[in-house]
Amino acid sequence: MGIPKTVRFDDELEKQVEQYIDANGIRFAQLVNMAVAKFIAEPQVIELAPVDTAAFMATAQKAFKKHKNAMDKLK
Repeated sequence: MGIPKTVRFDDELEKQVEQYIDANGIRFAQLVNMAVAKFIAEPQVIELAPVDTAAFMATAQKAFKKHKNAMDKLK
């Protein structure tokens, strides 16, 4: 058995978890174990979306300006 972990839910999700536990008569630890096991067993798909070129360039210029000293050391 592993070391106890702390889990913090959003208020709305916490209410749903409490209702589920009461309705199904299981312990919180059992619910978390089942949920995590199901989540990691299923393949997770990440969808790539194109980046807005103007927004990227604005962010890149800001980063270069902010980290100019570090960029100069890399030259």
